[in-house]
Parts: sequence; C-alpha cells; structure tokens
Amino acid sequence: MPIFKRLNAGIFTKLILSFFIVIIPIFSISIYVIQSAEKNMREELSKSVVTNVHFYMSSFENEMARIIQINKELIFNEDFQKIRTIAADMDDYTRVQTILNVKDRLNLLKTSSLYVDNVKVYIPSMERGIFSNSYDNHIQPDELEALKMSGKTGSRITYWKKGLFLSEMYPDPFQKLPLSIALGVDLSTKKLQDTLRQIVDLDGAGASFINVKQNWSFSDGKQDSVLPELRKFLNNPDINGKPSGQGSLSIKGMNYLITYEYSKLLDTYLVVYIPANEVLGPLDTYRKFLWLLSIISTIIIVAFSYWIFRLIHRPLKRLVTSFRKVEKGDLQVEIHHNYSDEFKYLYGQFNAMVSQLNKLIGEVYEERIRSQQAELKQLQSQINPHFLYNSFFMLQGLVRMRDAQTAERLIQHLGDYFKFITRTGNETVTLDQEVHHSKAYTEIQTLRFSRQISVEWEELPETLRRLPVPRLILQPIIENAYVHGLEDKVSDGILSIRFEEADGVLVIKVEDNGENISEAGLKDLRYRIQTHDLGKESTGILNVHRRLKLRYGEQYGLSVSRGTAGGVLVEMRLSTRGVEKVV
Repeated sequence: MPIFKRLNAGIFTKLILSFFIVIIPIFSISIYVIQSAEKNMREELSKSVVTNVHFYMSSFENEMARIIQINKELIFNEDFQKIRTIAADMDDYTRVQTILNVKDRLNLLKTSSLYVDNVKVYIPSMERGIFSNSYDNHIQPDELEALKMSGKTGSRITYWKKGLFLSEMYPDPFQKLPLSIALGVDLSTKKLQDTLRQIVDLDGAGASFINVKQNWSFSDGKQDSVLPELRKFLNNPDINGKPSGQGSLSIKGMNYLITYEYSKLLDTYLVVYIPANEVLGPLDTYRKFLWLLSIISTIIIVAFSYWIFRLIHRPLKRLVTSFRKVEKGDLQVEIHHNYSDEFKYLYGQFNAMVSQLNKLIGEVYEERIRSQQAELKQLQSQINPHFLYNSFFMLQGLVRMRDAQTAERLIQHLGDYFKFITRTGNETVTLDQEVHHSKAYTEIQTLRFSRQISVEWEELPETLRRLPVPRLILQPIIENAYVHGLEDKVSDGILSIRFEEADGVLVIKVEDNGENISEAGLKDLRYRIQTHDLGKESTGILNVHRRLKLRYGEQYGLSVSRGTAGGVLVEMRLSTRGVEKVV
C-alpha cells in the first residue's frame, strides 16, 4: 500500500496497522448495521403490528356486523312480532310454542358465532325475558337499563359488568316511542380476550378495546394498569378522530409503542401496546458484545502480529527475496532452512523448481518456436495438387474460349495466392493481408463453382485491419469448407465469413450449408480439436487450431458446431488485447 511505502516502520508495526485498517471498517460497518437493524426492526414491527391490528379489527368488525344484521332480522321475525304484539291474546299452548320458537332462534344465533355467549330478548308487554342459555325469564334492572342506555347513545357495543354485549331496540329509541322489544347479545369474555392475546405475543405487550365516548375499556387481562393512560392517549385531539395510526407513550418510566385502529360501526378503538425494550433490547446486548469483541480482537491482533513476526516473517522474507532474484533471471539461487517445519518443505520445493526451470525453460521455449516454424513451413509446402491442377485446367479452358478478361482475373488471383503461400520471410501478417489472401482463394473457387457456390464476406472492421495474426489461419478453414462441405453441392451452396469483436476477443466465423459431414463425423472432429489429436491430418483445420493455442493460449483456437444453415460452423477465437497494431 502507498501509505506503507511512505511509512518508515518495521513489519510488526505494519502488521498491527494492517489489522486495524481491516478492523476499523468492519467495526464501523457493524455499528451501522446495528443502527440500520434497529431502524428496520422498528419499521418491520410497526408494519407487522399495523397489519395484525387491521386484520383482527376487520375480522371482529365483520363478525359483529353479521351478528347485528341477524339481530335486526330477529326483531322483525314473525314469532318475535307475535310475542311482542299479541302475547296477551294467545292461549297458553300457543304462547308457550311461540316462546319456544323464539328461544330456538336465540340458540341458533348463539351457536352461529364463537363470540356469542348468551342471547337475551326482553318483551315489555309480557314483563319477562327469554334467554338462550336458560329458562329463567328475569332480567336484572341494571342490565335492562344498560340495554336501554346503549340504544340512546347509538353505540352498537356496550360495556356492562366487565363484559361486552350488542343490543337492538324496537322501535328505535331516537323515535321517542315506548320500548316494544329489546334484544341483547352477550359476547364471550374468554373468546374476546383470547383474540386480543393473539394479536401480539411479547412480554409486557397487550391489546384492548377502548370506547372513548362511553369511557370504558376491555382488555386481554395482561396489564389493566395501563388502560387509563391509553384512554388519555386516545382522547388527545391530535389522535381522536383518526381512523388508525401509531405513537409512543411513556407509562411509569416504561416506553411503549402504541398502534390503534377505529371501528366506525362499533364506535370503538382497538389498541395494541408493546414495550420498546422488548423490541430493541436484543440490540443493546449486541452492542455490548460488539465492544467486548473489539477489545478482545485488539489484544489478539497484537499478540498474533508479534507471533507472526517471530515465526513466519523472517523465513518468508528470505523466500520472497529469492523469488525476486528468480524473477530478475537469476536461476542459480538456492536457499536452506534449519528447522523441520513447512518452510523447510517450501525451500526444498523452491530449489527443485528453480533447478527444473533452469533445465526446461530453454527446451520448452525452443521447442515451441521450432514447432510453430515447422508447422508453418509444412503448411506452406503442402499445396493441394488438385486445386493446382483444377486452376490450370480452368485457365486452359478460358484461353480456348478466348475469355481473356476472366483469364486475366484468374491469373491475378493465382498470382496473389501463390505469392502469399511462398513467402517465407515473416510468420506474422496483418489480418487484412490474411483476409486478402483468403479472398483470392475464394475468388478462384468462385470462378470454378460460380453456379453452385456463392461466397458472402462480411466487411472487416477498420480497427482490425492492422491486427497482427499468424499466417495461413483463415484460408485452410475456407478450403476445408469447400472440400468437405460444398464440393458436392449441385446448386445453392453458400459460404459465409463473419467477424465479431468484443472484450478483447475476435471471433471469425466460417459457415457453410453443406450436407457432407454427418453428426458422427462432426463429433469426431470436435473431439480431435478438444484433445489435440491430429490423427491423419496434421496441416489443415487441426494444424491451425494448434498454432493458435501456441500463440494466444489455451482459451483460444477453433471450435466446430452445426450451423444454422445445416452445415458446419467453425469459430476462430483470437486475442486483440496487448497486441500492437502493425503500422
């Protein structure tokens, strides 16, 4: 690192600084992560609680709405109307049967919902009540007064004797007519408390129904001491009237997260309170562990750095120095270690490596150069005699037909072709020269197969024209397409050559639509390319593949596949990175 280059300090100091440079960002990131986690936990908890409150409030409100609707239907039921209006004119049998019918319907309402504990109907004309749970016909005066009061306030749900009930009056108390019938549904305290406890399951947390107008609350029974403060919280002008929301509240030194939602149907709030320390308490523990871990890590770093300095740095520095000598070309380096540990093995392998390098570097490099030169000369010397004979026979035919213009073109292309083939001075040419030579070859073949085969050359990009490439890498691929793919084509033969360059890699694609090569033959050719098995052929497509790998590396060379036109697609991969263009 540049800072260490300017710092004139020993390895021990640098090791400690390095460890601290690593630790400080990690520590800072940890602090940031904890703070972000705290924020995210608050947000996620808020979303979760809001979702739960809305879900339970909606479910409870829907159930209450259903019970209220049933109450209205029961008020106007035929049996209810009879018992309300003509009970005094009925004989005993009819009156009893009607009362039993009313009781059956009350039982049906009770069993239709888990929230219903008992259903009672009061008929002033009979001065009695009918219950779903018993045959008792007496309604307590305070209960009857609570029924009447709920009708006067317009609230559907009423608090009485630490429980809740729904009421329905006929006629409506606001009409200021004598009460004809009153229906009350006692809600199950146990079921309501179980429902409230399901909303949030954290220590110190709870839920409650609160009616601000009637000043009552019904809780899950966990912490009733907080209910007065919750009612004050909801009476705040900034909150009262809002359909839902969240806030914070401090009760006896404890901070709570408050979530509430208002039911217009029931004129009641559902409130959930959660202690802040239940949510953020684990994060405080993590902070303490982080500080403790930081102190222990610092001590360990110092001790570990000193141990590294004593046991590892000295032999490692000697090994690095020896490697630098080898890097500069000194292959006579030899090092020894006096202790039987891993460094003794490394030193021994280093000495063996230098000795082997000293022995093989010349042989491998020389062999590689000789291989490239020999293969290029072999490729140059092996001119297909059939191609030569056919070219001269074609020239002879043109002369006989006195087609001087075409004969001149053929001679020009043959001259360019053989001039390039016989040139032995340079092993590298520009890509433009290689393409020009290959075009000369295809022009000669076009004169021969003009009615059978058409050649499509994509324009060579200007940026690639001066790119140096090995000689004779493209024409053998094209020749292979003619000989093994297109030579037997009677008509509509197509040969296309395309260039694609991206990310420092040039891909030259040679594709034909010949049908001569089978899947088995294509598979065999692909296998020989992948395994470098020259087999019977040592100069054509496999020769080019080997030369490209020798020059550019193992990831370059040729690949063959079935083309979209049905023939063979040969893709040649060359590197354009780190290669200076020929001027």
